[in-house]
Amino acid sequence: MPTEVLTTNERVVSEQAPPVETPSPDEELRKLAIRHLEHVRKFKLYLVAYVLSLLVLTPIWIVTEYESNNGVWLKHLSSRSRYDGDWNPWIIWVALIGGVLVTLAGLRAYYFDRETTEADIDREVERLKSR
Repeated sequence: MPTEVLTTNERVVSEQAPPVETPSPDEELRKLAIRHLEHVRKFKLYLVAYVLSLLVLTPIWIVTEYESNNGVWLKHLSSRSRYDGDWNPWIIWVALIGGVLVTLAGLRAYYFDRETTEADIDREVERLKSR
């Protein structure tokens, strides 16, 4: 579609607008597949990092709590540590927060990242009809 543009010296110049390219369905599917594979790869990386970090942090927690409690093994988990054998449970918070983050990455990779299908649409229409 030709358009007219004013130049700096007030002359009207006709320019041809570049054509708009629409991606083919195969290209769109390819982009979706690449994005999905990236999310799955990130989830696997997060999962490995989570497991390895807990494998490193748990023995550190055990040794430091054992040494700080005069060689008394775990009797209670308490952040106030009034008695020998009361161990600070900070490792539990690390494990829970890391677990939530890995779970969110997994949900994003395997559940939220999927394309809406005709079956999903039909199921939603049937659900709305049954109201």
